[in-house]
Parts: sequence; structure tokens; C-alpha cells
Amino acid sequence: MRGYVRTWRAKGVVCIHTASEFSTTDYQRPKKSISGRETIMAGDEESGNQAGSTQAYSRWQSDLDSVSVNTEGQAPRVAGGEGSWQTGVKGIVIKILIIILIFMFGLVIGYVIRREVHKKISSSGGISQDYDEKIAGQLLQEVSVEELEDQLRHFSTAPHLAGMQEVGIMAEEITSQWQSWGLNTTVRSYYALLSYPDLTNPNKVFLMSGDSVTETITPDDAQSARDSTVPPYAAYSKSGMAMGKLVYVNFGRGEDFHFLESQGVNLTGRIAIARLGQVYVGDKVRHAEMAGAAALLLYPDPAQYQPAGADRGWTLPEDGVFRGDVRITYGDPLTPGYPALEGMFRLSESEADLPGILVQPISIADARKVLGILDGTTAPSDWQGMTQQIDQREDNNRQVRVQVNNKLLNKQIKNVIASISGAVEPDRYVVVGNHRDAWTYGGVEPSTGTACLMELTRTVGLLLKKNWRPRRSIIFASWDGGEFGQIGSTEWVEENIKEMGEKAVAYLNLDGAVIGNFSFYAEASPLLQKVVQDASKTVRDPHGVFSVYNEWVEKFPAGPNAQTPKVDLLGAGSDYAAFLLQAGVPSLDLQYTLDPGFNLSFYPVYHTVYDTFYYVKNFIDPDLSYHRAVTQVLGNTLLRLSDSTLLPFSLGGYAMMIEDFTNAAEASYKNKFKQQGLELQFSKVKLAAEGFALAAAVVEENAGKTDLGNPLEVRRVNDKMMQVDRLFLTPGGVLGKPLYKHLLLSPSKNDCLQLEEGVCQYRGKTFPGLFGAMREVESTGSWANVEKQISIISIAIQSATEFLKK
Repeated sequence: MRGYVRTWRAKGVVCIHTASEFSTTDYQRPKKSISGRETIMAGDEESGNQAGSTQAYSRWQSDLDSVSVNTEGQAPRVAGGEGSWQTGVKGIVIKILIIILIFMFGLVIGYVIRREVHKKISSSGGISQDYDEKIAGQLLQEVSVEELEDQLRHFSTAPHLAGMQEVGIMAEEITSQWQSWGLNTTVRSYYALLSYPDLTNPNKVFLMSGDSVTETITPDDAQSARDSTVPPYAAYSKSGMAMGKLVYVNFGRGEDFHFLESQGVNLTGRIAIARLGQVYVGDKVRHAEMAGAAALLLYPDPAQYQPAGADRGWTLPEDGVFRGDVRITYGDPLTPGYPALEGMFRLSESEADLPGILVQPISIADARKVLGILDGTTAPSDWQGMTQQIDQREDNNRQVRVQVNNKLLNKQIKNVIASISGAVEPDRYVVVGNHRDAWTYGGVEPSTGTACLMELTRTVGLLLKKNWRPRRSIIFASWDGGEFGQIGSTEWVEENIKEMGEKAVAYLNLDGAVIGNFSFYAEASPLLQKVVQDASKTVRDPHGVFSVYNEWVEKFPAGPNAQTPKVDLLGAGSDYAAFLLQAGVPSLDLQYTLDPGFNLSFYPVYHTVYDTFYYVKNFIDPDLSYHRAVTQVLGNTLLRLSDSTLLPFSLGGYAMMIEDFTNAAEASYKNKFKQQGLELQFSKVKLAAEGFALAAAVVEENAGKTDLGNPLEVRRVNDKMMQVDRLFLTPGGVLGKPLYKHLLLSPSKNDCLQLEEGVCQYRGKTFPGLFGAMREVESTGSWANVEKQISIISIAIQSATEFLKK
């Protein structure tokens, strides 16, 4: 290109450049900007990009001509030659000034753009954002009893059983409200196997004398006969007919059936009858089936459901009948471990884990008639209630016939999911959920929880309008299908299992949020016990001038002379099950609860037509002050988990739980281990527990020294604590139960591990797999599972310890 000459005319002057003068260092081809002004590329544009700007910089048009030629024949002057303004000291100064001006202009533009891009982050405190008591105080003040009452009334006005039209309408209403409050909201559907009674062919119980029917009982209650609630039934019960003699099995616990066996009482082909309470109904059904019973009747005993001295309006009427799921597992029956999406492979109904016997609940009034045919063996004193006998005499020819006509249907269920993206850590989630479906009106359970969840989302929406955003993302969920075994929450977790396992900080659950007015009460993973205690200190107790924490310590102390309240471990009875037991997400369930002096597992009208808004307003929480307190404690807990720079987890509480489990196992089984030569092997569990406690203490101490201005260091510390529950998940599940993967917090394979204040607990005080294996020894004589469980536990604790040390 050396011979190439370029010419053009400008203002009557001929301008000439040779190819050698067109170097890229001296000239860049002008580029038209959107505004039509010519912009420079290369050097100046790069400076703008480094400042974070998308704006280009203009050059004056007169700067383009650097060489001029005199038309009168004078020799051309090359730019930069003698006399040019670009030469000498003056030229250097001008160039420096231009460079400085361009640089300063880029800084200004970059600052403006950065401020706009990060405006919301800056308003929330930026990367240093931490839990703010002022913001927490604003949330507490916004919680309104009037709003809570409106929500409670609305969600308990009509029956809303999962799979029915009413619960779908509620999903639409919640979606609309959450969107109006500024939450990004979607609906996620699943297709699950649900169980319903046949309305045209109701379930019945017949009292027989020989082959003749002496009385026909159609389990129902006066109110359900008048409205649109489904009649009383046991969901997923086997359908068909069974007839046989009657046997009373007390509460239907494992030890109750062991006692009957020791007394020579044969249940094969018999109709068993059990009173409700103390253990989950699914365990009663399983025990009756294993004992050979053909059917099981369930009834509420007046000793528990009509306690002496209680307000009669609060207790269960004579015709009240329970409804409920009687499986021993959770989630969709046909897609265990996988989400029940359309097109997903499904088991056949015969392959599903469903009860193999007939089950039907009846009322107190009907139970009197049925139990009246017993005239045989005298029951132990602690069994006696509505009956004093266990079975029938040989010459008693009266029998009971049970007819169950339930139907299994695949139905659509709808979860409503709302989210708020975190300002600093959007890839870390705190999830808050409640199931909205109910067996009848659900006044207490679940609508007290639904009202609190709705009020919490409203108050969080008000904070959003004030330019607050959480440090971490928040997810709110209204689950469907909760009454059928936590189906909605389980399917959602199974669909998002990887994301929850990697990114979920905690799950906070509401079910029956206000089942009583005695005291605040919580169940939680050890990691979350301290944060809910701290949150309760910020909320005034409805009883008086002290905090919820003070009342909690007084009513439920952690131990004799303890200065902290008791926080029990979780079971598997609500929507936290899949989060904790499958994904290893630390979970919390909180409520205002009953006086334990009543020896009630649940409030008296649980899952009956009498569970209404009227019941809550007149007998539990007339001014909704307990609802407000629960919402405030939940809200403060949420802010601590979503906003605190360092996660407020308690590794010390986790270490203490492992130590307690180890000590309990040693106290219970030490002699038996010694006899079987397992003493040395179990000593490894003790050493592992001690090592975990030391490692946990070091992590907590070092966490206090974390440089909060270093986001990578903060993330490393938080992730280490966040993963603790995941470290104790075992792929095959505890003792072969694949949906119960948590080695420490799964419920045991055996129920009623101990009685606390008259109520049987769903989980034990030691390692659930080990406890279950020891119970198997009693029936099989084999110690293989015991040895295996000791090895699994010791290696799990050792591995967790090594993880904490890194």
C-alpha cells in the first residue's frame, strides 16, 4: 500500500495522506453512534468500557484533518512538523490534558452507571449487609391482628380438600395477593394418587348377631351431613368387606400388640379397635396388619378428647369423627423419590406402599355401641377407658362387619411458589412454607398457619416497597396435598433435590400454628435451635409483659433449673419431612401449643368438621394475639437467616445432640454390647462423637474471627455450617427406608420410643437406626443389623468431623 495516495477536499483545501501515514496508531475510522455523532473506537472506547460505561466518546470534526496542502503550489506540510500545535512542550501538555479529561469523564460515567446498577444492593447495605434490628423492628410493628383475622376467616370459610375445586381457587387467590405485594409468583402442578370416600356408597360398620345385622352404623357427624365436607374416612385404606370378632388394642402401639401376644390373644382375622392418640395412625394400622387383623376401627376416647375440667366447647362433641391419611410414609404413593410430574413413570397401585387392611374411624357415640360387645379378658388398668375388656368370650357369637368403599384417583395438586431474589447471595435460599389444604374447614390446622404465612408475606412486601431486599433469596410456598402425606412439599423437593441440597439454607414450617394458648413451642434441627430462641426474645408474649422467650422457658424448660427453653427434635409429620430427611436442609416448625397436662397428642377437634374459624375465635385465640406472636417470631427468625452475614447456626447444639445420643445408647445397651463383643466397636462411636465436638467448637470459634468484609471467606464459613445436616444423609435410607435418609434425625422404624408427659414421641433419644436394630433383635435374635448400624454411625461422624476440620 505504499504507493497508495488518498485525497479529499475540505473547505477549499486539498488534503492528502499516503498509505504510510495511515497507521492504526494515528487514525481510527470514524464510527457513527446512535446519536449520529462520530465516535472513536479502540483506545478511547476501551477506556469507557473499563469504567463500566456503554456510552462512546465524540471527537470534534475539525480534528479529522491533520494534513493540509496549499492549492497555490506550496509544498505540503506534514502534521507534527514545525509550527504544528501538536509539537513541542505545548503539544505534549495538550495531549496530557486531553488524556486526563477523557479519563476523568470515563470515571464519572462509570460511577453513575455503577450507582444505578447497584442501587438496590446499596440501599440494603451492600456486600456487608447484615441482620438489622431496625428493619426487624419495622417488620414486627407491621404484623396486624386485623389482617390475620381476615386471612383466617377467609381460608377457613369453606371445606377445601386437596384435589377439589376450592383448594385450586385458593391457589389463584394466593397467587394474586403475593404478586400484588411485589413477590415473583408461579404455580407448580403435580399429579398424585389421592384417596376419597365414595359419596354414593358410604362406608359402614355393622354389628352382627350370628348372620343377622343388629345395628348399622354410618360413620358421620351432624355437620358433614348438612354441608359439602367429605364424610369421615381413612385415606388410602384398603377397600372391601371384613367380618370377625372384636379385639381392643388400646392405642395400637407396638408394645400394646406385644402385650396381647404375651397374653395369647390372637388377632388373625379379627376386627381390631384402637383409640386415637399417642402414636401416628399409620403405625396403628401397620401394627394391626402385622398382627393379622382384617380391619381396624379408630375412635377418640373421652379421657383424651373430653378431658375433665376443660371448656365443653373446646372438647370434641360425641358425634365428632376423625379423618386422615393412614400410610406410614409420605409423598405421592406412585412416584416415591421422584416428582409426580405428568408423564413420569409410576408404580402400579398394587406395588405402592399402601395399607393392606380396612380402616375406618368412628365417633365416641358409635364407639360405645361397638365396644359394648366386649365381655372377655379384663384389660390392664392403664388400658381402661370406654371399656374394661379386651376381647369376647368364646360363647359370644356377636361380630363386627366393616365395609369400606374408598376410591383411588389421580388428581392435580397446585403449589404456589413466590420468591424474592437476594441482593448479595441470590444463590442461597431460605424457604418458608405451609400447606393450605384441609380435611374439612381447617380452622386450626392448617389455616392458623396459612393466615400467619399470608401476613408474613404481606409485611415482607411492605419492606420491599421501602427498598429493602434480603441478603439471601427468600422462597414462600403454599403447599397442596399436605393432608395426604405432605405430597405437595415432597414432590417439589424431589423435583428440586439438587438445588435444595446445594443452596437451601433452611426451611421454616407452619402447620397448625396456633393449636393452643399455653405456650410457644418449637421443634427444630439442632442448627436452628438457638436462632429461634434468639428470635423469641424480640417478641412480647401475649400473656403479659415478658417476652415469648421468658414464657417459653417457664413452661417448657430444657431441663431442671434450666435457663433456656426446650426445643425438641423434628419427626416426619409435616411439610419439613422431605427438606430435612431427603435433602438435609435444616428445618424448623413452630406454634403456640396446648397444656401438656391434658395428655393430648392434638387439639380435641383435630381433623373433624368442628375445626372451624368459630372454634379458633371462641376457644383458642379470640383476639388473634397468639397468631401475631407466632408470625413475629417466624418473621424475626427469617430475617436472621436471610440477612445475617454469618449464618446464625449452632454447631454446639449439633455436637450436644450426638453426645446425648451416644450416652443414651451406652446407658441402654452397654451390657448387651459387652455380651455380644460389640463394646470395642461402639467405643469408636464415642471417640468419633468427642472428635466432632472438638471440631465443631473450633469452627464456631474461628467463625467469630471471620473477616466480614471478605465475601469468599464468609461464603466458606457459611457453607461449612450449612452442609452439616447433609453430611448425615445415607443414600439407602435408615434401615432400608429410602425416604428417611438422615442417620440422626429420621424417625425410628419403631414407634413410641419413649413417653414424655404422657405423650408417645415419634423419635427416640438415640440413633434411630441403632434403636430400630436393637428392637429387631427382640423379634429375630439377629445382631447383624446392630453391628452394621454401629459401623455406619461411627464412620458418618468421623467423616463429618474431617469435613469440619478442612
